[in-house]
Formats: sequence, C-alpha cells, structure tokens
Amino acid sequence: MTSGLIHERALSSFSGRAPAARKRIAIAGCGVVGTALLRLLDEQRERFPYDVESVLVRDARRRRDCGVSDAVITSALDDFLDADAAIVVEALGGIEPAKTIAQHTLSRGGTFITANKALVAACGADLEGLARRHQGTFRYDATVGGGVPTIRLLETSLGGQRPRAVRGILNGTSNFVLTLLEQGASFETALAEARRRGFAEADVSRDLDGRDAADKVAILAWRAFGLAPQDVRVRRVALPADPARLVRLASALNGSVRLLGECELLDDGKTVVASVEPVIVRPRSGFARTVFEENRVEVDAGWSSPLSVSGPGAGGAPTAAALVSDLLASAGNSEERPNDARSVHDGRLFQWIVAARCSAEQLQDVLRTTSVEWRRVWSTRGETVARTRPLPHFAVERALATLEARNAEPLVARLDDAFAWERAA
Repeated sequence: MTSGLIHERALSSFSGRAPAARKRIAIAGCGVVGTALLRLLDEQRERFPYDVESVLVRDARRRRDCGVSDAVITSALDDFLDADAAIVVEALGGIEPAKTIAQHTLSRGGTFITANKALVAACGADLEGLARRHQGTFRYDATVGGGVPTIRLLETSLGGQRPRAVRGILNGTSNFVLTLLEQGASFETALAEARRRGFAEADVSRDLDGRDAADKVAILAWRAFGLAPQDVRVRRVALPADPARLVRLASALNGSVRLLGECELLDDGKTVVASVEPVIVRPRSGFARTVFEENRVEVDAGWSSPLSVSGPGAGGAPTAAALVSDLLASAGNSEERPNDARSVHDGRLFQWIVAARCSAEQLQDVLRTTSVEWRRVWSTRGETVARTRPLPHFAVERALATLEARNAEPLVARLDDAFAWERAA
C-alpha cells in the first residue's frame, strides 16, 4: 500500500459526512514528519475537523513554513502541556520529553498518537496500560513502516490468532542505500542522495547498524505475541562499515542483500526469538524486489502463503499519512493480548556467508579452530568467502572475533532459507 492510497483513505473517510465538531490538537515536533503532517492538515482543513492549539519545537525563533500561526508555536514544554488538547500527536523522536508528553496526555484520558519507535519500544506496554486505566487512547501505527499499515494488519487481519512469524524490511534509509549500491553508486554518493531526498538524517548510525529496525521488531513482537517491547531480546548484526562489500558479495552469489528484521514464535508456542541482520535473498523474492525507500513486511499465519504489505518506509509524507490514519482510527485502543510468551536468545540454525580479507588457508584455519563447519570456501572480488553449515549465530561470532583480531576485516550475512536450499548442492 502506498502513502497515496493511505492519504486517499484518510480523506475519503470524511466524504459524505456531516460537519463534525472540531477537536483541539497539539503536535510535538516540527521536523520532516511534523511539518508534513501540519501541511497535510492545512491543505485539507475543510475536511479535517481539527484546530491546532500548540506546536512544540526546539527553537521557536526559527522561521517555518508549516501552515500554522507563529502564535501556536512554542519551545516551552510546560506551555505545550498546559494547552490540554484532546489529541496530541508526537513526532519528536527520543525518549524525553516524548514520554512526559505521553504520560500527561493519557493520564487525563486524552488521545496520544506517535511515530516514535524508540519511545514505544522502551515503554509502549506501560503507556498502553496507562491509557486503559484512564480511558485514554494510544495509537502508534506510524512507528513501523511509515506508510505501511503493519500494526493494523496484525490487529485486524488474523482473526485474533497469533502469527507464526513476522519478518521484513523495516528501515527505508538502509534499503535506499543498499539499492543505490546495487546500481553501482558509491556508499558516500548513496548516503548523500538519501539525505538530499529526506530519507536520512545527518546521523544515520541507527539506520545502518539496525537499532531502528530492532525497535520496530520489538513493537511487532509485542503486537504479535503479547511480549512487552522492552522485554524482547533482538539479536542484531549491523551492516558493515563499507556496505558495498556485502552488496558485491551478494551479487557474486546471484542474490541481493537486505537488512531484515524478524520475530518468530517457536514450535513450543511459548518462546519468541527476534533478530535484525543482513540477509542474502533470492533475486526473484519479494524482498529483493523491494527497492529504494520501500518497506515490506510478511506475516506467516500458517496459511498457504504469507500476508504481505509494502510501501514507502521513509520520508515525511508517508509517515504523516500514517499519523492521519491513526487520527481517524483513534476511537479506541487495540485489544490487549495475553502476555504468556517469553523472549529467549536466538539459537536458530542458519547457513552463513563469512567473508574476510585473508587467504583461503587462513580463513579455513580460523573456522577450524573455532569449530565452524563449512560447505565451501572460495575467493571472489578480493574476498575469501566461506558458506557454513547450519549453525547458530553465536557459533559464527567466535570466528568473526578471531578474524577481527587478525585485522582480516570480516563480515557476515545470513543466507535466506529458500536461497540456501537452492544452493545447497
């Protein structure tokens, strides 16, 4: 689903209705997302029955073109809270003052809507409990996937049953960079272009090292399996400092590399594992065809094929459209899920691609001494590469640490199950 369709759905929800009583709304944050939201509300002010009472910014003196009067813009948190708007939309990022704003809003029975995945990953369950105790409303669909309605899918499309697994491309910035690298751009050029288009902040470390996606995985595990997001253990493997190395390696294997996040309910029905890591996927897979800033999420419900949603996962407009969708859906909280699952360390067995800048003999020696069994070792494009037998990640970590100590610049990627099966011979 694209942001345009979400935008259209948001607007069409007002078609044919009698004018509704206007509601007082406050918006925390006027960066890329907050500005896009304010412009959307302003452009459609005849259809949206909201009056913007207050806008919280870091510097109220800075000029902004966001469609609201300077009189409602403030950098004073107390003034923003004193507005006591019926609905508060938060797009600040970070934990504070976002947490304070959420607690203030929900404790008085208001509606709190956020795009802040770090906040929800850290204390989403507590905020949802606060909303229930005070008959408030807490919506956070925009935290995962931008314009991709992933949380709505988990809440409304599975008939109340738990999925087996949720996996996907959850960060548009990293996917945009990887796509440009596949097309031959340098890492520096790809990153500059992502920033120019508004898909990347000045500091992209959380996007490229998987922390942003890990927060989203924790939120998805919460909605899918009932675990409090702060209790979800997410095994995380960052993209290497030079992601182009990994892209070239995947290409040599006739695959594509994607930063995938996933959470899975194991066969006992009680334990959950979660991860974020580079995965080499088949070129004809849905993930390989997900390019630029798009996100894609697949939900395995045990049916003949997974449910999937895709669309823009970065940029102000898709996230603003998701926030508007939350505004329209904010009549009540989502159903509370039983918290009878537990998060454990990820011990699943996968085949791994381990590459290093050393000789084949040196790589084999390290693998042998760290008890990593391999299927094949070969050289390509200045790299010595090994494809392991199925192993848990912690077993591969020993080899990576040894190679790092020898200045061999190792990198690792998981082989997607279907891809590994095809190439197992």
